[in-house]
Amino acid sequence: MIKIAYTLVFPPGIVILLLFCIALWLQQKKEYIGTLLIGLAALLLYVCSMPYFSNELLNSIERRYTPPAQVSGDVIVMLTGGATLDTPDPLTKGEGYLTGNTAARVLTIAELYRSTKLPILLSGGQVFMDSGNESQISKRHLIALGIPEASIFLDDTSRNTEENALHTQAVLTTNGWQHPILVTSAFHMARSVKQFQKLKVDVTPYPTDYISQGQQSLSISKFIPSSSGLSNTSIALKEYLGLLAAKS
Repeated sequence: MIKIAYTLVFPPGIVILLLFCIALWLQQKKEYIGTLLIGLAALLLYVCSMPYFSNELLNSIERRYTPPAQVSGDVIVMLTGGATLDTPDPLTKGEGYLTGNTAARVLTIAELYRSTKLPILLSGGQVFMDSGNESQISKRHLIALGIPEASIFLDDTSRNTEENALHTQAVLTTNGWQHPILVTSAFHMARSVKQFQKLKVDVTPYPTDYISQGQQSLSISKFIPSSSGLSNTSIALKEYLGLLAAKS
């Protein structure tokens, strides 16, 4: 009950309640068009913020690929997913820190390296002026985890998934690698594979960093709007939009 109360007191819950109150007030003033528009806005925000809906939407894109039981390839390619620019990093004694998505991918890469000893290619650069260089910071963490520096290769210039695929293809060609194992977050995998397919690069998907649950248990909390629900809906919608753009 405390957690439910929190979600209603803070956005988006409080915003949805205020919108519904405005809709009721407009209805009493017989402003029917305004009531309809405000009511629809509140309903849309409620649905997008509902954990049950956001989980189902995100699950529909995260479950398109599953990690293979046995890994077979000649290089492990990891697409990065964000880093800060000047946050202190006590582990590597450097500056800049990985976001949760990138950190999860780095852990998967470290585990795969220990079982395969395949070379690693990190793809992702500095996306914004106030963000960190994702591949360089990821490399520091991999070295701190015991991965030999000689086994790590970088594409530290890519700013989006399309450039990830294009620049990775160039590095693959230069080094003679033909069977890359592609590692990225599960929600990002479908769009990533599509970009590589456009370049005729045959990758083995190895999704990680799952957010959605495969099986949901019905409870009141699943239907209470939350910021995490809204965030997950936004992630899923962005990926579907990216898939449409990749097909064009």
